Parts: sequence; structure tokens; C-alpha cells
Amino acid sequence: MDIKKGQIPLARLFVPFACGITAALYFGGFRYSIYITSALLLLLFLYNWLSNKYDTGYSKRWIFGTLVALFLFSAGYSFTLLHTPSEKVSDISKYEENGMRSFLVSIVSEPKEKEKTVKAVAEIKGIINNKKILKVTGKVMLSFQKDTVGDTIRYGDLLVIKTQLSRTKPPMNPDEFDYQHYLEMNGIYYEGFVPKHSFHNTNAIDVPWLLYFTDRCRHRLITLLNKQIKGTEANLASAILLGYRNDLSPSVVQQFTDSGTVHVICVAGLHVGIFFWVLSLLLTPLDRFKHGKTIRTILLLILLWGYALLTGMATPVMRATVMLSFLIVGRQFSRYTNSVNTLAASALFMLLLNPFSLADTGFQLSYLSVLGILTIYPILNGIIEPANFILRKTWELACLSASAQLAILPLSLLYFHQFPNYFVFTNLLIVPLLSVVIYSGILFFITAKIPLLSTIITWLFHSSLQLMSMLISHSRHLPLYVTKGIFIYPIEALLLFTFILGLFIYHINRKYVVLVSTLSVLVLFLGIQIYETNAHSKQQIFAVYHVSKKQAAIFISGKQGVIPFSNIDSSDFSYHVQYHLWERGVKDTMALHTDTTAQLLSGRLAVQHNFIQFNGKKYVFVRNNDDVPDSLNKFPVHCIVISAAYKLGMEAIQNAFTFDTLIFDSSIAPMRLKKWKRECDELNIKYYDVSKQGAYIENS
Repeated sequence: MDIKKGQIPLARLFVPFACGITAALYFGGFRYSIYITSALLLLLFLYNWLSNKYDTGYSKRWIFGTLVALFLFSAGYSFTLLHTPSEKVSDISKYEENGMRSFLVSIVSEPKEKEKTVKAVAEIKGIINNKKILKVTGKVMLSFQKDTVGDTIRYGDLLVIKTQLSRTKPPMNPDEFDYQHYLEMNGIYYEGFVPKHSFHNTNAIDVPWLLYFTDRCRHRLITLLNKQIKGTEANLASAILLGYRNDLSPSVVQQFTDSGTVHVICVAGLHVGIFFWVLSLLLTPLDRFKHGKTIRTILLLILLWGYALLTGMATPVMRATVMLSFLIVGRQFSRYTNSVNTLAASALFMLLLNPFSLADTGFQLSYLSVLGILTIYPILNGIIEPANFILRKTWELACLSASAQLAILPLSLLYFHQFPNYFVFTNLLIVPLLSVVIYSGILFFITAKIPLLSTIITWLFHSSLQLMSMLISHSRHLPLYVTKGIFIYPIEALLLFTFILGLFIYHINRKYVVLVSTLSVLVLFLGIQIYETNAHSKQQIFAVYHVSKKQAAIFISGKQGVIPFSNIDSSDFSYHVQYHLWERGVKDTMALHTDTTAQLLSGRLAVQHNFIQFNGKKYVFVRNNDDVPDSLNKFPVHCIVISAAYKLGMEAIQNAFTFDTLIFDSSIAPMRLKKWKRECDELNIKYYDVSKQGAYIENS
């Protein structure tokens, strides 16, 4: 694809504006930026006036370009600060205090069922005090006690609740998913638990009627799917057609992720593109009539945005709909539209709606994948040109998948730490099948009331969903199906991006200096990888992780780890522990669930019942009363880890051991932990509380 600077002005404007937003997201708080932005705008006007008056000429154009870039950077920074909730006078943070309070809130997200609670995002409308409402704004994450909620809470409901708000908590383990950052990027800084009988539904609706209407329509369609399709296939259909993933099990999501086809169950550009193609085909006959093209354009826009509303205005759908809207309008007025420029226009529009979108993983991956298709796909597709129609279409689809995957590769490794080795082949099977699912799904909804036809369409729709589910579940048994445990740092992701960009630039200009620079970047990336591998081979680490109500500790030697006496399940391990092990280069772990005697980690670790010796240091795990020896002599140990089943006090520990470090793991009940902490203070025992202080990490 030939990209000329003059054809992508919006892409050139997007870069400094996005950089300004990035600076505000990670280095915010400089409130004088609005004055700097205003001053730069005045300088632009002044320079433009002077250049017109004195005819500064083409040679001075860099001054104007620099001023524009600085203005856009400052504007992006200021714009982000203005949209930061905590900067508003009425924000809930300005009224922060402890204790239970009554709030008037509006449910602004689809309630999601968890094991014991129902979670939903709420917009605070005010604080209720002495039957008066103090107007307050801000979003909060609420957890309602499940047995008191049922189906009584829905999107748009206006509730009176009584709860105690607290700041969202940061991750308690190294390299754990930063849920606090995720919530803050969505404008949510507080969370609260709503206990039994502590909320009242006012039976009023507090969202725009159009959004509420489309939400009700979506639920009717989901009910129809559950009635006619049922089971996993119905949940899969809800995710693919309507963007409703609440009923989709984590195991199914993981299967699609491992296969490299997770985009199939996330309603986004691919789905909107297929829907757009169907609409364009159906509305083509309108072109024959007078003003037919204008009517067709209007109908396309209405139906596309109607579909976006039906999916709950999901951000990925919004992005795709905005981009297609630009393309539709551009074609209507017969204007040449450069695809990269259109992509930049939609990205700018999305950032103007919400600058925090830039930090969203979906935003980054979505735009990069489309950019990869627009730029890399023509290069790959031009390598060979099969004469056979089927081979040509297969090759085009393979190139499409490869170009998108190559563009997002650095971010994919940075965020997900895995690579789907068969992504080209799975996409060759799943993407065409997705078209069948969407087409038959649309017909399923349209023909639901037509007796015979609905039976045929339902069978086709159900069969295509079953086939998709079967292909995904069976393909995961292939050898080397997915490579997991790939951990790179942001600087390494940046180097990979630079390498891919360098290859693209070299393909365009074929300059030797570009090739040398690109290969130098690759050498630097490989050098960092070698350094990290060498460092990992020498590491000796002891860690106790925070896993609520569970005991989780590990000994790491080189690239191997032993988890002694663990009682965490696979989901806890994946969420709280796995990423830190991958960051340390550990993929080989051995769990010890019972008392044992063993020599492990190449002789560096010895296990004798509840005692462990690691690199010459002794560790004891006190899991019950019997683990405390009854002896006149104290046992000298380096570290003691105490778990929930132990019932005796701290005096018994002090009488049995001499130690350097005492650790309370996160399995201990809060009341007992509070009592033991008080005893430690009285006995002058220093302790480390994993449940409050986060994971304990010790480097030997």
C-alpha cells in the first residue's frame, strides 16, 4: 500500500494528540497545561498571521508543524485532565469519609453474576442525608449480596443503596492483572458491598430511553436464543451476535484465546463488517432509483448504528461503526478516502469521546490489527497470486489473518504472554464459519415466527454453532497448539514494534541504512532476551502470594519452582501466581500437597514434613497445632509461615522457635489475624501480613 504523507493528515495529527493523552494517563496532575495549550494556540494564530503578511515561504514550514505538534500534545494532555473524574468538583472523592452512607445510584452496566454476588457499575446521583440529596457524581463498582438480588436489578434501574465505599485495591501480587488500573481507566475509583436488605429499587429508569429500549430488545433476543438453541451454543450465539458474554464460561473463552480466534466471540470490526456487507448487498437495488444512493447511505447508517445500540454500544462495535460511517459518507460524496486516514479519523473521534480509551487493550489491539491489514496485507498478498479461485481466496484469508496477527504481536505478547501457533489454520476454518453463523443468526431472528422456515433456519444456525464449538475444542489437542509463558517488558514490545515498522519502511524505500537499523533493533531485542535468560538461571527466590482464604508459597531456583503444601486451584494459580512465574522465566513447577520427604531443585531444596531447607536457610510451615514442636529447646529457623488451621497463639510460636521472619499468609480469618497481630505487638514479634501488605518476596 502506497502511503503518502499528504493523504494521511489526520494520522499525522493523531500521533501528537495520542502522545499527550498518554502523558496525562501516566504523568497527570500538571494543571497549568490548559494555559500552555491556550498560549500555543495563540502562537499558531500569530505565526499564521505573520507568515501571510511577510510571506515566510516554504522553507519555514517546520516552525508551523512544530507548533501544531506541540499544541496537539498539550491539547491531548489538557483534554484528558478535563475528563478525569477526580478533577471534577462534584466527584465522590471530594466527599470521602468512612462509614455506611445512603446513595442514589443508577445502574449503568449489565449486572454480572459471580459465585456469591452480583456485580454492576453504578453512576452516583447523590448522597442521601436527612431526606435531602446532595448532588455527587462518579462511578462505583457495586457488589450486591446474591441471595437478595435475584433478577431485581437491571440496566438503567435507579436505586437507593446503603453501603460503605472504599478505594479500589491495587494488585497484591507481582505481575498480577491490575484490576484497579483497569477500573480507573473506565472512570471507576471506588467500590462497595451492598449487604442484605440494603437497597431499594425506586422503579424509575435513569438511562436514555433509546439505550434502555435496545437493552430490552437484546434481552428478548437472548431469551429466544436460550429457548430455541439452548446450552453452550446459545451462550456462544449471544456473544457472537449480541455481544453478551456474561453467560459464556471462562473455559470456552480460553479455548478461543488459545486458538487465536478470540475476536470471533468479541463483537467488533469483523462482525460489523460482515453485517455491513449483508446490508450493502440487500440495499443495492436502491441505487437504480432517483436519490437511491442517498437513501441507501442513510439506511446503512441507521441500521449500522441500530446494530451498535443492540450490542449495548460496546466499545469495539463503536470503533468499527464510526470507521464504516466515515467510509459510507465519504463514498456518498464521491470523495477519495485513504483507508489509513479514515482509520485515524475514527480513532481521533473515539478519543474525543473518551480519551481513556487509549489505555484500553481492546482499543489498541483493534486499531493495530486494522492498520496491519491496511498496510501489511497488500505486501503479503502480493507474494504469490494463485490462479485457482479457491486457492486464491484461501491465500487472501491467510494473509489477512497473518497481517493482523503480525501487527498486534508485540502487544499480544506483552498483555497475554502466549502465541497461538495454529492461528492461520484456525482462522481459515472459523472466519468463513463465522459468516455462516451471522447470516443464519440474522435469519433466525427474522423468521422466528414463521413455522416451517424457522425450523430449517434454526437447524442451520444451531449446526453451524455446534461445528464452530467442536472445531475449537478439538483443535486444542494438536501438538504445540499454543506457546504460553512468553513474558516481555514494555521496552521489548517497543523494540518489536520498531522492528516491524522498520521492515515495512525498508519494503517501501529499499534503503540499506533502514535495513541495518532494523536489524540492529532486532539484535538489541535478542540481547535483552539473552541477558534476562542468564539472570533467570541464577535466581533464588522465596515467595508467599496473596490468594484470598488460601495458602500459596513457592521456592524458585533458576527456572524451576516448587510450591509446598499448596491448596490453591488452577483458576487461583492462573490469576494470582502464574504471571509472576512467567516473568521470572519459570514454566516448570512442582506442587507438594502433602507431607513428604524429598530433595528437589537440584539439591538446593530439602523437604522434611513441614520443614524445608532452601539454600542453607530453614523454613517452617505451621499449618496446624501439631506443626509446633513440644520441646525444651527452641528450633532455629529463618522464616515461619502460619496458615489458617493453626489455633494456638503467638506465645507458643515464640517458645518453640527462634526466627528472623514471621509471615501470616492470606488463608487466616480476619478476626484471628487481628488477635495474633495484637499478641505479636505485646511480645515484640515483627511480622509480615500478606493479606494487607501483599505478596512477600525474598531474594536469596
